[in-house]
Amino acid sequence: MTVYIEAVSLINALGADDETILSNLAAGLSPGMAGPTVRTVDGIDVPFGHAAVTLPETDPSTPRNQRLLRAAWDAKRAQFERLMADMPRDRIAVVMGTSTAASQEFSDWWRAQAKGTEYPPFKGEWQEMGDPARDLAAYLGITGPAMTIATACTSSARALISGARLLESGLVDAVIAGGADTLAEMPLNGFHALGVLAPTLTRPLTEHRPGITIGEGAGIVWMTKTPKVAKPVIFSGWGESSDGYHMSSPEPEGRGAEKAIRGALQKANLSPDAIQYVNLHGTGTGQNDAAELAAMARVFEGRVPMSSTKALTGHTLGAAGITDAGLLILMLMKARGLTLPAQFGADDTPDPALMMGGVIREQTTLPMGPVMSNNFAFGGNNTSLIFEPSQK
Repeated sequence: MTVYIEAVSLINALGADDETILSNLAAGLSPGMAGPTVRTVDGIDVPFGHAAVTLPETDPSTPRNQRLLRAAWDAKRAQFERLMADMPRDRIAVVMGTSTAASQEFSDWWRAQAKGTEYPPFKGEWQEMGDPARDLAAYLGITGPAMTIATACTSSARALISGARLLESGLVDAVIAGGADTLAEMPLNGFHALGVLAPTLTRPLTEHRPGITIGEGAGIVWMTKTPKVAKPVIFSGWGESSDGYHMSSPEPEGRGAEKAIRGALQKANLSPDAIQYVNLHGTGTGQNDAAELAAMARVFEGRVPMSSTKALTGHTLGAAGITDAGLLILMLMKARGLTLPAQFGADDTPDPALMMGGVIREQTTLPMGPVMSNNFAFGGNNTSLIFEPSQK
């Protein structure tokens, strides 16, 4: 059975509509990354990738994650509703990914309690990991399966995989898949405590890369097995592994990542040379970049173009899967070729210790064809996704 993607909606630091996102991506510009800094618990101001959208308040109140998902839906509401037309609502699933839930709303509530000030809106169920999918399903009147996956930075990549499996099983006819994560003090200070939060903007794959810059974002795709649009994107392959090497550090040689990458190629029935481009997980930490590029060198031997887009979106945590893959899906849907910026800026020095074969050194437009998106998470939780343009 073939899994098709017929629509995608993204909101992140690059923009909140298709043309803005793609033009900023091609030019290597990111308005959201130039926004105000955020402060750690010990008073250090660090950059952050702000979502390029103003979210309306809701009545009753809902947390920012859920409002960002609703905004992503509303941005393409007419397109999504055409795809939903005449489809029984109990035959549609909602599968989301997140890692922060409503942790910031709880932090604000707890701080108000400690200070004796007026409590901001907060409900305990907002912190339940299932709430993003539950809220979006209720917002859309969908009564099919609704679930949220929380596997840190692979959450929304696994949401797409789980959605595809629901379609393969015959349990549903369509899936709304994706995820969201927004600014929250808990993960910001958690990464700071680990020593990997960048004091300046992240520069993946560079010699003196400072670490990660966290960003916020949301994305939604419509997946089905019976497409209505003329040329949908094919979700042809996915691979997963869970090597459990360490709670937060990747396996140094990238063996778990390699297993996921090879699994995706096998599922898609493609050779490594068939891939036109790989969007790396590329977080900008010393360990992640080294492990991932070691895995990439073994699989692709430097022959396939690759880069990391996180210098433009920030690391959107539970939304990283849909953010990174969504950029590729969007480019395939527009069918203009894959226009990508150079990995390195004028002041960047590529890390000579990394296996850099295939890394994009200048702005380039690649031909349409199969593309791959990698995401790796705490605990050795690894995913790799492959998408292809339709030939119909």
